[in-house]
Order: sequence, then C-alpha cells, then structure tokens
Amino acid sequence: MKTLGIATVIHVKDLNRSIPYYVDILGFSLDFQYGEYVGIKHGDVFLHLSSSLNPGRKKAPGSGHVCIECDEVNTYYEDLIKRGATISVPLDQRPYGMSDFAVDDPDGNTLVFGKAITY
Repeated sequence: MKTLGIATVIHVKDLNRSIPYYVDILGFSLDFQYGEYVGIKHGDVFLHLSSSLNPGRKKAPGSGHVCIECDEVNTYYEDLIKRGATISVPLDQRPYGMSDFAVDDPDGNTLVFGKAITY
C-alpha cells in the first residue's frame, strides 16, 4: 500500500466564525464546502474544519493541535501579528531544533508553524 495524503480535521463550534479567521487572519483559502464541513489550504497544506452542527462523528471543539512546517516563519509570524492573530506561544528558537510559534483559532485549537534551524 502506498499512502497518498492526509486529511487533518479540526473541530470548531461555528464555521461562520472560523472560516474568516482561517482565511483573513491565517491566510488559508477555501478549497471546498459541503454543508458544515469545509476544506481549506495554505500552499501544500490542507486542513478540514468540521462544525459542531456537522451530523458526522463529533469531537469537542478546541482540542486540536497541528504542527505545520513552513519556510518564512519569521515573516509569517510578523504578518499574523499585524492581522490580529491570537498568538499563544511567541516565535523563538527551540531546543528541539525548530524556530516556531503557536497560534490559536477562536475555539482554542492550536496551530504551530515552524522551520528547522540550520546551523
């Protein structure tokens, strides 16, 4: 078997509140919407948002944690501050070899954006 992709699902309370945050603040774009379930993307990264009104399997909103590798982490961090993102962990160089930061969505789901430190 060859795996071909992954769909990370983040559970949110309200898509009408979450979609603008992911699009306008975090810079994702809408890929598809099927009722209370949407796909968003940022470059080659795809995420799915499932609202609490989605009749499928439900998880508690706000318990998601996703780590995303990116290239221009410093520039992206500064852009997110200007756009009013909820930064939960400031940008810093970590002992595990990453320069990263964490941002929370309106429900408390956490997205970590980082880049490997090269010496």
